[in-house]
Amino acid sequence: MEIEKYYPVIKKFSDAGIHQHLYTNGTLATEETLKALGEAGLDELRFKLGASNCSDKVIKIIAIAKKYIENVGIETPMTPEFFETFFNKKQAILETKLDFINCAELHLNANNIDNYYGENMYISRHGYISPIWSRELTLKFMKIAVEESWDLAVHDCSNYTKFARGLNFGGNEGRWVGSSNYTCAFFSIPYEVFLPILRDDNFKFLYEEELPAGYKPGELVF
Repeated sequence: MEIEKYYPVIKKFSDAGIHQHLYTNGTLATEETLKALGEAGLDELRFKLGASNCSDKVIKIIAIAKKYIENVGIETPMTPEFFETFFNKKQAILETKLDFINCAELHLNANNIDNYYGENMYISRHGYISPIWSRELTLKFMKIAVEESWDLAVHDCSNYTKFARGLNFGGNEGRWVGSSNYTCAFFSIPYEVFLPILRDDNFKFLYEEELPAGYKPGELVF
């Protein structure tokens, strides 16, 4: 975190009464920089805890951030790796007294989708492509938080939520009704990534529509 880079901008917006927040993986944060960010008027700091695999160092940094910044939380894509590591270190994380956890649904792009080939995936509206398990893990995560009465807010940052947020922002910014910045991360939809879920006899769809000619199982040739 280069404090000399962020301090003037944060101070300017703070003096104007504008809410601002930052994202960080926390690996380079220090008490000095966090204190300076708080003094500059930073309202909220979000840690990408999954990026450091729930590093003990970053967990300690979250606790330090709470001393100087009003709202401190975690926002990270929900993956099996993060889910497992979080619950291995749950007590230490909750003891930081963070204010919220944003359970972001993992959405893929052309640079990383091959890493998940063979997983059951779906496409949300005309936008993000995600593994089914990311949504399932978020719901499981939130259920545990409720059952254990965690003293913080847990947000469901699903693809649907992001789409609705885009509509809301569009309306507030004076754009035409229904406009959204929620767009597909691919120049063309990679239909082949959906073949595993179509071939999975154990997966039950809520409802089904017949695939167009040429895209049914066995008809796609690569």
